[in-house]
Amino acid sequence: MRVAGVEPNPLRRVFPLIVVLILLGAVVAVAVWARQQDAARRLAEDRADIAETQLVAAEASLTAIARVAAAATATATAGNNEPELALRRSLDLVFEAYKDPSEGKLKALTDAFSADALSFERTEAEHLISGGLHLEGGTPYELTVVSSSVGPTGDTTINTHEVWTYDEVDSQERHVRCVREDSDQAYTLRRIAAGWRVEDITLSGTPHRTDC
Repeated sequence: MRVAGVEPNPLRRVFPLIVVLILLGAVVAVAVWARQQDAARRLAEDRADIAETQLVAAEASLTAIARVAAAATATATAGNNEPELALRRSLDLVFEAYKDPSEGKLKALTDAFSADALSFERTEAEHLISGGLHLEGGTPYELTVVSSSVGPTGDTTINTHEVWTYDEVDSQERHVRCVREDSDQAYTLRRIAAGWRVEDITLSGTPHRTDC
């Protein structure tokens, strides 16, 4: 029962409103904080995506640079080894001619060898032709380049150590003789329109032959 003439405390009347305002403020503060956190998270994710994209681009650029450098190195190496590769191809032709010796096969070597150089290679071929023989061909020659130098005229001199296995068989593929020859040669190669040609062949010392 309210006592006549006594009014309620004003603070008590506004207290619920204050509580509501405090709760609303807290809710708003939490919402603002949550939005700030979400914005910061999104910004961090965007930065991470940008950094990852930049990393991928950098890796791709480095890969491209590495490939260009490798290609340039390979081209330079191929250019430096061009006379050596030409010599190996020429000797491959000689080996094929020894496996099926004939005047036709020897004439086919004229693009790879000068007349003087070809006469050096004819010795073994003529021995095989005269005896009706050919190389069995199961063991290819072995060639080691000892040194290579370019002369003042542009000719390239290549010094080699070689091992040739002359496994001779007759027309019936019966083994007649097998000789293993170790020797050192000096080849002079000259650039021509078709590439490189062996101009001269010089033996260094005496070839060493053993039965195989």
